Amino acid sequence: MDPRLPKQWTASGFVLHPDRKVLLIHHRKLGVWLYPGGHIESTESPDDAVLREISEETGIQARILGVLDTPLADAEADVHVLHTPYRVLCERINDPKGHHYHIDLIYLCVALETNLTANSEVHAARFFGQDEIAELKLFPNFRVLLGRVFEDEEVWRAVARLTRQEAA
Repeated sequence: MDPRLPKQWTASGFVLHPDRKVLLIHHRKLGVWLYPGGHIESTESPDDAVLREISEETGIQARILGVLDTPLADAEADVHVLHTPYRVLCERINDPKGHHYHIDLIYLCVALETNLTANSEVHAARFFGQDEIAELKLFPNFRVLLGRVFEDEEVWRAVARLTRQEAA
């Protein structure tokens, strides 16, 4: 990592469907399939940013998967508990306007709906099963990470639990 380059915080989300499918977007500028995500604005938390980016890029409403350590919150001191990311990556971005890094907080999320509407940054958006990703153009490390999500049985059990809770 080049310590001279600026770092920008981003939040991205694997949006999971209980039918063992993952929402991916075809990024217009990069020409590859990725998870939805983007920059964290100065007035929002990473939790807020990932849900906003998912909604803006796909029209999907989602919920972050995971338990909040609520005993650490302190309303009087204005201390809030946020979700722990699934993974954190530092990715070099070779932008013609200026090279920089994205410190990407990657979350697991559950789709609360399946009606997709892509925006101008996104060429296409679709839910994919594991058997459908082999032919997709993906960054190599993203392919590895996506494979780990599909293979993680605990993740899919948690998706099923949250889906049942939402339906109740």
